Amino acid sequence: MFIDIYFTDECRVDRDDIEDALAALDGFEVVGAGTGERGSNIDLEVDDSVSGADAVRSVKSVLRQLDVDRGTHLRLTGTTRDDAAKAH
Repeated sequence: MFIDIYFTDECRVDRDDIEDALAALDGFEVVGAGTGERGSNIDLEVDDSVSGADAVRSVKSVLRQLDVDRGTHLRLTGTTRDDAAKAH
């Protein structure tokens, strides 16, 4: 499964700090990142041993601990169906 995390251009947390915190989670690997006019993103690959619900909970927990912008959103792919989930 993959989780794409999209941040608004108002995100005050350094993306490297977010990447480090997410990469420290068991079963998660940062596989991409980028910055554009409207914000930035981090792409995660999640090991098959982690359920979709647990993956979303873990990512949301990290984002909340870092006090990431409320406009942040998640996009899941490679699951039984693609979903979107609000970070807050």
